[in-house]
Amino acid sequence: MAIAAALREEGFAVTMVGRDPAKLEAAAATVAAAKGPAVRTLAGSVAEEAFLDEVVAFHAAEHGSLDLLVNNAGIAGNRQVGDITADFLDAQLAVNIRAVVLLTAKCQPLLEEAVRQRGRAQIVNTASNAGKRGEATLSSYSATKAAVVGFTEALHDELSTSGIKATAICPGLVDTPMADSYRDAIAASTMITPRDVAEVVRMTTRLSAACIVPEVVLLRPTEWLQPEEVRSAV
Repeated sequence: MAIAAALREEGFAVTMVGRDPAKLEAAAATVAAAKGPAVRTLAGSVAEEAFLDEVVAFHAAEHGSLDLLVNNAGIAGNRQVGDITADFLDAQLAVNIRAVVLLTAKCQPLLEEAVRQRGRAQIVNTASNAGKRGEATLSSYSATKAAVVGFTEALHDELSTSGIKATAICPGLVDTPMADSYRDAIAASTMITPRDVAEVVRMTTRLSAACIVPEVVLLRPTEWLQPEEVRSAV
């Protein structure tokens, strides 16, 4: 929601997609409360390829091109490696990486049309700091987010000279419902805010066509610190 609001402030009409119709409409109403371009919604699961086709057709009918694709859907879950089941793994693979690859591929003609009309287009993929450094109990999630980083690097290699930019954003713990399992130990005030992530997306849209940011890592102050015994010896 924060990303959609920031992009709308920048003049983008937005198509918001979510699995829960009620939550999606509530989020869209919040985004649309301020004056700005149109806000459209489409409810469904990005794990279903037919829904991805529906999203692309819907946006094409409304706008005819796509200036910016944001692949932001994701699911996690803490489990020891020995407790991972096929269903648990398949759900994460379907949403966290399969949908990202497929939707990007399906949107490429719309992105290319934006380049023809306005000289540029952009893809932003939400990865995670867990995709840069694997984390205990998040092994399958870490693997899917590492795949998002690798996919974004490949997009940059393949599409950057065609006018389509690709950026992976790798945040640490963000104050969203995905952080609920950590709230007993970590205060919300110490988490990255959704607006922090949105501001990074906003920044990438303001850069010239000659400037590409392939990856941005956002960390909380306590993330990725060496053990205290190592730090104190330096």
